[in-house]
Amino acid sequence: MQKNLGKVACIFGCSGFLGSNLIRPLTLKGWRIIAVTRFPYKNNRLKMYGPVGDVDLEKLNNLFDEEEIRKFLKASDVVINCVGILNESKQNSFEAIHTRFPAMLSKLCAEYDKSLIHISSLGIEASSATSRYAKSKLEGEKIILETLKNKSIILRSGLMVGTSDKFFNTLSSLCQISPFLPLIGQGLNYIQPIVVTDAAKAIVEVLEKEEINNIYELGGPNTFTFKELMEILLKQIKKKRFLLPIPIPFAKVLGRILQVMPKPLLTADNVELMQFDAIVSNKYSTLKDLKISPKAISEVLPSYMWRFRKGGQFAKL
Repeated sequence: MQKNLGKVACIFGCSGFLGSNLIRPLTLKGWRIIAVTRFPYKNNRLKMYGPVGDVDLEKLNNLFDEEEIRKFLKASDVVINCVGILNESKQNSFEAIHTRFPAMLSKLCAEYDKSLIHISSLGIEASSATSRYAKSKLEGEKIILETLKNKSIILRSGLMVGTSDKFFNTLSSLCQISPFLPLIGQGLNYIQPIVVTDAAKAIVEVLEKEEINNIYELGGPNTFTFKELMEILLKQIKKKRFLLPIPIPFAKVLGRILQVMPKPLLTADNVELMQFDAIVSNKYSTLKDLKISPKAISEVLPSYMWRFRKGGQFAKL
């Protein structure tokens, strides 16, 4: 991809964790943004992430409305897909969001000769045999690469960490009411978290590079077991909680029960995913190839985890 000369980036999933952290660094590089969202009136804050007039909010009621999407693509130079879900609902399935939407988007990008940057996840090759989440992600990647060939880039990201992340914030909130934290199995699966601003920086760098590869794996400088991340969390919020191992068979049953809730803490598919590592495989390009030195999560956790400590930001660690 060529360097930006006042070009336009169309972002799907702009109000999500990564998408909202991507707008500012892109506009600092001179990009104008078409931010596609279902609820522009709820996301007016996104306009403040760039210079006046550089962030244009566009409403899209139906993710599969090809005619509306065509309008956005015609006005863009590159398309960035940050759309993704961790849990299914009656409205959104893994197959629809992770496979059918990327397939449609890549088809339209090919039609208008646009490049596509697609955000995926670490570890999906290993877990795709049993996890519907991973299978749908991997199938979406394959369709994109077949459709766009040299005009597509897949960025497989590790667990994203930052001020409004779901992982540390949700589990820290759970600590306020629960005497224990659950470990699926023994919590020995490995995770390679990445600070969300480093993931956003990777997208910017990919856009700046003239010679790129098709797949990049984005992980931070350290790997942790799930159990170790729980221990880090408890240290950050200065609480003692029992880490309760839950046998896999029972965890699957529990997941099936909980997944009927509107915002489940656990689903059966989550359990399938958590039996595999989500780390950089070293089979593909990495942050090193983009000349990015990622931050350790220990550098950012204190900036927002203090909210869950007694005494807040003035409490000593």
